[in-house]
Amino acid sequence: MMMLLFNIDGERYSLSVADVVELVPYVTLQNLPKAPEYIAGLMNYRGNIVPVVELSILICDRPVKRLMSSRIILIKPVKEENRYIGLLAENVTEAVKIDEATFTDTGVSSDTSAFVDKIAMDEAGMIQVVNVSKLLPDDVKVMLQDKVASEISPEGEANVV
Repeated sequence: MMMLLFNIDGERYSLSVADVVELVPYVTLQNLPKAPEYIAGLMNYRGNIVPVVELSILICDRPVKRLMSSRIILIKPVKEENRYIGLLAENVTEAVKIDEATFTDTGVSSDTSAFVDKIAMDEAGMIQVVNVSKLLPDDVKVMLQDKVASEISPEGEANVV
């Protein structure tokens, strides 16, 4: 299975490349008033308004460092819907092939809010596998859709260059 790797605070995380629509360089984002702290803002992706989530705030309560390797990972959290979410991450540096037989569960009973439910190992150590369908709780997905639809006009969009 091909996995996209990124690092946060020295820990390695990954997403299945099957969940990735596109990697976008960091762009200036439109502010979303009164959004939760982990919402970095909004961007325009080919005419679609996309909320961008800061993974570092979700994972370790600090903003993403603006590095040359910082990227917006565009995903579709619900495959059947034509909605996108951007995941702002740092140190997005490579895709690697990991044998599915090496995946193991975390050994921790997870509830519906846990978004890391598998671990992979390679010669460099542990890789926490992010489950895109569990990344944001359903109520947050609904809130993002409602806010984007009702409060942001197309003239106020950030644009992907």
